[in-house]
Amino acid sequence: MNSRQRYKAFISYSHRDRKAAEWLHRALETYRAPRALASADRSLRPIFRDRDELSASANLNQVIRDALDLSDALIVLCSSASAASRWVDQEVAYFLTGGGPERILCVITPDTPPTTALGEILPPSLRAALPAGVEPLAVDLRPDADGKRLARLKIAARLLGVSLDRLVQRDARRRLRVMAAFTTVAMAVTVGMGAMTVVTLKSRQIAREQRDETEALVAYMLGDLRQQLEPVGRLDLLDGVSAKVLAYYGKSRTDRLDDKALAQRAKAQTLLGTIREQRGDLAGAEDAFGQAAATTHALAARDPKNGDRIFDEAQNVFWLAYVQWRRGDFLKAEEGLKHYDELAQRLVKLDSNRAEWRVEVGYARSNLGTLLFERGRPEEALAAFRGALEVFGAELARAPNDKTRIADATNSQAWAADSLLRLGRPREAFVERERAANLLARAAAADPADKRLAAKDVAMQLALARLEVDLGRLAQARARSEASLRRLHTLSALDPSNARWREYLVVGQLDAVEIACWSGRLAEARAAYAGAAASLAELNASEKEKVWRADLEGRLARQAIILAQEGGDPGRARDLAAALLTALKAGKPEETAELEGFARFAQGQASEAVSVLSPKLASMSLASRDVLARAYLATGARSQAGSIVRLLKKQGYEHPAFLAFWRDSPSGGI
Repeated sequence: MNSRQRYKAFISYSHRDRKAAEWLHRALETYRAPRALASADRSLRPIFRDRDELSASANLNQVIRDALDLSDALIVLCSSASAASRWVDQEVAYFLTGGGPERILCVITPDTPPTTALGEILPPSLRAALPAGVEPLAVDLRPDADGKRLARLKIAARLLGVSLDRLVQRDARRRLRVMAAFTTVAMAVTVGMGAMTVVTLKSRQIAREQRDETEALVAYMLGDLRQQLEPVGRLDLLDGVSAKVLAYYGKSRTDRLDDKALAQRAKAQTLLGTIREQRGDLAGAEDAFGQAAATTHALAARDPKNGDRIFDEAQNVFWLAYVQWRRGDFLKAEEGLKHYDELAQRLVKLDSNRAEWRVEVGYARSNLGTLLFERGRPEEALAAFRGALEVFGAELARAPNDKTRIADATNSQAWAADSLLRLGRPREAFVERERAANLLARAAAADPADKRLAAKDVAMQLALARLEVDLGRLAQARARSEASLRRLHTLSALDPSNARWREYLVVGQLDAVEIACWSGRLAEARAAYAGAAASLAELNASEKEKVWRADLEGRLARQAIILAQEGGDPGRARDLAAALLTALKAGKPEETAELEGFARFAQGQASEAVSVLSPKLASMSLASRDVLARAYLATGARSQAGSIVRLLKKQGYEHPAFLAFWRDSPSGGI
């Protein structure tokens, strides 16, 4: 049997999924891997597909068994029909006798309803072979998921034993060569036709038709071509597209351009701004977005009842404000985001029945809230986030199962909770965060196949556990943290390449360090710290451009100092604090002030800690308020320390470290 022709794969499917099976068979057998891959055999031929599902026999015939024995992999088209198919289940069961489920590729058919979970459409024999609670990674042919092109590459990568990234890059380059050639030819044809028009064609009618053709090409370049180039990251070609469009319109006087031409020019300017922003050219991006905003504003002024024009202006106003934000021009950014909110409200007044316009108001207020939060204005940020939540809550009531609306509402509630924390109101923050967590948990439970939703749910649970520590509920925090870490380990095992999930895991491990430390389990805390440090190092190693982060590296450094202090080694704690201060010099002062204040105090520099922290008292974390109070006490400013402590107690702050110092320590009595 070994001398017979082997198959790259065997496609198992229900006859109801015949069209999908025929497409998949054709797509795989016609695929040729790039020459640059080292594999000697770059073809996926042959693929076995049973043309007629078995009907005469109760068991698999010998032809099918032989084909399964000679196949390197089994591709199962998963649908409700295949899950109920006796033949599909028998083929899977027989294939499993020769190995484990890792050689089986699940492919969700394009007609499967979007709400259907993978577990519901797996053949029973495959479901039984998988560990409890684990689903195989699946390729999803549905249009709103992988789609056919990416699905083909995913399956090819698996069958060829190469990384998906390599095939995507090679496929993108191959497609881009074709598109670049087409673009060059199209532009050459456009220029040539334009020249012929000027030289040989005097008829106004012919000239008008030529202009329409040229602008149709421009519309293609700004539309379909852009959509094809953006996902593969070819900013150079996109840059060339926008430059050619702007050069075309630059040949005409602005006052002679009609509204359609001005709108397309604005789109080209927006595209150019987007490219420059992604390249890090923020000054160039601001200039491009500024021009686009001015153009769309002029168009909206000409037709103030045209909502589409107002919408275009709103998008450019947002982008301009966003770039100004990144450049540190916070006054202009705030002004721009408020103008964005005004434009969004104008859209709703024009037509309150359009959901995409109603949510613009929510997005405007949410973005403004984020800026205000980062600028240390939590009271104003809270008002903005609650305004956004009012909008998103109303939309969620209209569509309770819409994942986007759920994400919008929970994000606004989470930001509101963070704002309340910055205002020193942990009890209220917990209530707000718990509401968001309950909503997210219900959504995740309703769609267990959506692992991204599950990851967001876990992140929300971790945030709740941290709040429980602040409120002195260590037992609840520990249980919630451990359950979340178990879920994170499962998610990470499903997709080890997902950096966001691995980051969630690091955060959960850092939480575990603090919970163990303040529960009096110092040895357990040290072990958890070692695990968190190793996970963070592994995460950093996978990133091409790593930036030091206060919430990860900074938090880990702070924990090392606390562990040294709790372990009775003040000398090591001071050395670690000095190392942290050195690391902070490379960061932004507004993002690292709280860490600096903590490190100064850990070094015994109480006055310096007060100087760093006191200006930020109104918007600091609860832990940093505690540090400031202790620094005040160390400098003899007992009244200032007492004021902070009494307010923290009033708001329900009962962190174990806070209670131990201010209640039990003789030096801490206020």
